[in-house]
Amino acid sequence: MNNLLFYIGALMLSILGCSISSNWLVLWLWIELNSLALIPILSSNITPRSIEATSKYFLFQATGSVILLLGILFRHMNSENLLIIGYYNTLELVIIIFALTLKMGIFPNHFWFIDVMQGINFLNGFFVSIISKIIPLYIIISINNSLTFFILYIIGVSSVLIGSIFGVQQTQLRKLIALSSITHLGWMIILFANTSNNWIGILLFLSYIIMVTPLFWLGNIFAIEHLSKGVSLAGNFTLMFTFIVSILSIAGFPPLLGFFYKWIIFYNIIGNSNFLVIGILIMASLLSLFYYINICINFYMNLWSPNKIIFNNFISEIINNNLITVTIVIANLLLFILIWNLAPISSTLNF
Repeated sequence: MNNLLFYIGALMLSILGCSISSNWLVLWLWIELNSLALIPILSSNITPRSIEATSKYFLFQATGSVILLLGILFRHMNSENLLIIGYYNTLELVIIIFALTLKMGIFPNHFWFIDVMQGINFLNGFFVSIISKIIPLYIIISINNSLTFFILYIIGVSSVLIGSIFGVQQTQLRKLIALSSITHLGWMIILFANTSNNWIGILLFLSYIIMVTPLFWLGNIFAIEHLSKGVSLAGNFTLMFTFIVSILSIAGFPPLLGFFYKWIIFYNIIGNSNFLVIGILIMASLLSLFYYINICINFYMNLWSPNKIIFNNFISEIINNNLITVTIVIANLLLFILIWNLAPISSTLNF
């Protein structure tokens, strides 16, 4: 336990260090600390499959670090500048962004991320799927300029399509979470290409954490490796309801948080008149919404006993159940209301 706290502390330290660093070499060292601190956490569960997943994670992170260092050296050779803020030529941007997509596990380097997520447990998956993405997203925000517009659009739209298409008929929860991570990171990348105000991107990343955390939490407690094992939730209506709300929120089902998550991104894209991109994203959203709703219907039909559907029983069980499940459900709804009320303000602030 003490070792786990030490490595988590190293992760937090690396994130804090990146936020106050402006030199590329120092930033690269913090990125390496972030990647290395995660290796002992992933290898804490010693099984052949987890060892394989940890090895793949290490190899691809190391490859991404080498490519990123190559981009930094190209920047130094061309401009003799190692500051993260400043002018970048196209070659430097392509190399650096390619390295960051490799470290995040999104298009065109998404293949390893799905396999790693399938080989580790839910607790470790939380670190790989969320914590390890913070620094690469911060770097993309920092180097975002007019030259990155087209590159980020290709990466974002392709990631959304891959996450939506490959999620069809997917029944393994960890793979489903991995594909949803690819999809939502694609949405965020598109947002960064459309706005220079990054606070809305930070808010949406926090919203994604709120949406997906219950799936990691319930999957870890009840060992829901496969959606058919969700029968372990059938005896607890509140936990089942939390699971369903999280699935529907990730799908973008109104009036949950995920719907306004996408609505704000649509709002920014419409402001730039990118109607072709909007059409592609709407089709991908409808496809993902279809199979997420199909998952929820299967849960409802197969697992919910009739006496749990009565509204009064539901209210009494929520009151008597533990606080964390209630907090998760209410956070989805309240944050959605907050975003709804801030939307008019965002238009005046050029979000």
